[in-house]
Amino acid sequence: MEKKEKITRLTVGPAPHLKSSLTIEKMMWWTAAALLLPSAGGVYFFGMKALLLIVSCSAAALLFDAAGQYLRGLRVQLTDGSAAVTGILVALILPPSFPVWAAVLGTAFSILIVKHVFGGLGKNIFNPALMGRAFLTAAFPVLITTYSINCRTLPGYDAKMSGAGTEAVTGATPLSGIKFENAVYSGDSHLNFFLGQKKGSTGETSGILILAGFIILLANKVIDWRLSASYFMAIFGFSGALWLTDPVANVDPFLYMTLGGILLGGVFMVTDPVTTPVTGRGKWIFGIGAGILTVVIRNFSGYPEGVMFSIILMNSVTPLINRMTRPRIYGT
Repeated sequence: MEKKEKITRLTVGPAPHLKSSLTIEKMMWWTAAALLLPSAGGVYFFGMKALLLIVSCSAAALLFDAAGQYLRGLRVQLTDGSAAVTGILVALILPPSFPVWAAVLGTAFSILIVKHVFGGLGKNIFNPALMGRAFLTAAFPVLITTYSINCRTLPGYDAKMSGAGTEAVTGATPLSGIKFENAVYSGDSHLNFFLGQKKGSTGETSGILILAGFIILLANKVIDWRLSASYFMAIFGFSGALWLTDPVANVDPFLYMTLGGILLGGVFMVTDPVTTPVTGRGKWIFGIGAGILTVVIRNFSGYPEGVMFSIILMNSVTPLINRMTRPRIYGT
């Protein structure tokens, strides 16, 4: 009687064959953890109104994400953390005095339109949080540009200028002041602005907390350093060249980097793995392009901030960048 030979079948799946312990869930929750730092800064400087904005946008994002999945006939699951990250980011890029109902509306646009209409997690073309703010900028141009001076300040800051002891004092941000009012800031402004002693959106004021979150993301390999590095280098170099050309009309690049949403955008927006190129060269092109556009919009347009529009514009050409920078096929 012949002995039957055991046949072992080898199943090979489609490429890429990658093994990593870093899952989508881990990436999102690490991002959410890193966002807690600038969120805490927003609450420290702006008080309970900032906390209410963050909690409301986060809860709304989870609710609308569940609704989007249900309407698409999918099994509702909210454990991947993507909706929570979007909700937190929407809150952090809005003024702390922004009405909660309007912020919830922007969050609904981010989740239902920008995310689910394009196919859900991993298929959106544009950064959902930035598109949410772009929608709110078009819908509520006055509300989106009304900022409150920090109700709480660090030691050594001018209480009269900060509005300490009051619930809210509105006024122009340093970025708007430089562009529209020819404001001049002293040498101490570099450190003050970096620590968070300035008006601005809820999560963009404290550069030191944003960079601490950046370290967390890098340490856990959640983001690619090339995107942030190219973005910051392009902005620093371009703004520095403008400053050297005309030091009176332009601020020095060190102060320039602390203004507006450059740090927050460079750490949490430019590094979005879904809406940015997948190739190494493509990442450099994307970051440099976004950085140059940021300075161009800030300095040569009627809009004081260019972070949001620059990243959205580069999101739109990401497929083209991927196509142009495809690695050469081995053997050809």
